[in-house]
Amino acid sequence: MHKYSVPSRALSKRPDISKSALLIIAGLIFIIGSVLAILPIGGRSGDPLRQSAAIFGALLLCGPALFFLIKRAGYSKSPPFWFSLHVYAASVGIVLIIFHVSAGSLWSPAGVPFLVLVLLVVQGLAARALLATRLSTLFARSPGSFNFSNPISVDKAQLALVIEKKEQLLRQLDPSANEATFSPRLRHFLLKPWKAWSYQRLSDRETRLVGAKSRAGLMLSFWRRSHIVLAVLFYGGLIAHLIVVLFFAGYASKGGEIYWWHLTDWGQ
Repeated sequence: MHKYSVPSRALSKRPDISKSALLIIAGLIFIIGSVLAILPIGGRSGDPLRQSAAIFGALLLCGPALFFLIKRAGYSKSPPFWFSLHVYAASVGIVLIIFHVSAGSLWSPAGVPFLVLVLLVVQGLAARALLATRLSTLFARSPGSFNFSNPISVDKAQLALVIEKKEQLLRQLDPSANEATFSPRLRHFLLKPWKAWSYQRLSDRETRLVGAKSRAGLMLSFWRRSHIVLAVLFYGGLIAHLIVVLFFAGYASKGGEIYWWHLTDWGQ
């Protein structure tokens, strides 16, 4: 056995979700969500049962954000475990949110976060299920991965200059780190934001110089960033919705009955 290989027994114990399992989860979300949407229970979207479902669903949907923060902070010793946790939490969360919104109108400001959530889940599932195999080949350095059969020219002088600048900046950012394997984490952006941002820009420039994105393809290069953008839009919409219905209940009711639990009725 090669000294760098990982025993299959160790790999089998790593908690992860297979492609087939993801597709089953997607099917269950659709089926259970559809059933909950048509069941005549809970009354209006703000009634106690549906509002409680919305609260618990929103809390569960914070799981993916927690996964992102833990991963970026460098505290994730088992990324597959946290990925699995974020998938399960998001799956139950979206089912509860479906139950909440199904009694209201999706074609309203309150429905926008849900529509973004659906797009976010579909995009995440598609990326994981359809692009995972292609992503794994990018590290194999085979003729088919990274399009190595069609090599591109690299400006070695510019590349060397970028790496030199990265090494100089890394000594100020994190002296104990190795430039070849280092990427800025959340704590670096919090403690030394300008240096972390400058290092990230250099890393992006290095990526462009070696042609990694052009070899990987447009879809594979930008799916993660688009997933983050959609997540930011969803959480922003969710926070805005919570502020309006909890604090500006009078505005949300449009002069009608405020039948849901709220903190203030500003805007009435």
